[in-house]
Amino acid sequence: MLPRMGSVYLGVTLVCAALLLLFLLRPGAARAMTVWSVSALLPLLAAMVVALNHR
Repeated sequence: MLPRMGSVYLGVTLVCAALLLLFLLRPGAARAMTVWSVSALLPLLAAMVVALNHR
């Protein structure tokens, strides 16, 4: 049985949050544009999770 899309997006959101935390804990591990783009992606992913889980 395939997982619901909300669960998939939740997993992707948690992975992105962990990646951002890793980047913030280790300064110099990533370029500024990478950190900015991951942090900009988090609210969009969170909105997708909410939208897909409450239809």
